[in-house]
Amino acid sequence: MDFYIIQVATGQEKAFIQNVEKLEPELFKRHNFIYLTRELTIRRQGKWLKEELPVFPSYIILQTNNFVDSNTVNELKKIPDFYHFLNTNTDITALSGQDLFIIQHFLGLGPKIGPSLVCFDQNDRICVIEGPLKGIEGQIIKVDRRKQRAKIAVDFGGTVHTMDLSFEDISKEE
Repeated sequence: MDFYIIQVATGQEKAFIQNVEKLEPELFKRHNFIYLTRELTIRRQGKWLKEELPVFPSYIILQTNNFVDSNTVNELKKIPDFYHFLNTNTDITALSGQDLFIIQHFLGLGPKIGPSLVCFDQNDRICVIEGPLKGIEGQIIKVDRRKQRAKIAVDFGGTVHTMDLSFEDISKEE
């Protein structure tokens, strides 16, 4: 399986996949279009709410056994909100190296990424027990214990993306 990244209009990721299914059903059958989301716990007006946000805003993952050819690109250009493949539409390359590792890490967790289970040691360092932060602890750049979020920096597609991931502190319960 090869993975490619498609950039679409921000906030239109779900609509883009629905449009591919509706407007180009053969293309939708040949390839798997994946939109990864993460669940964040957000406090609004004194109430804790769960909100679903994209892991990589404006990016869709294309998983395929086939090579992405010019016909596929031309079919995708007909879909509203399609911008381009990463790097460009003329230089379409499958993900490899660190980019592939990051995508496979998040894909292994399912299409909706929930919170990680963590605890804090005596030096107040975060220790990830399980969840999306497991295995990428070295990329955590900031921890907000009050909001129960860890900010990570992921080098993806030649650009550093920062994102917040939720965690549950199990050391509070002890």
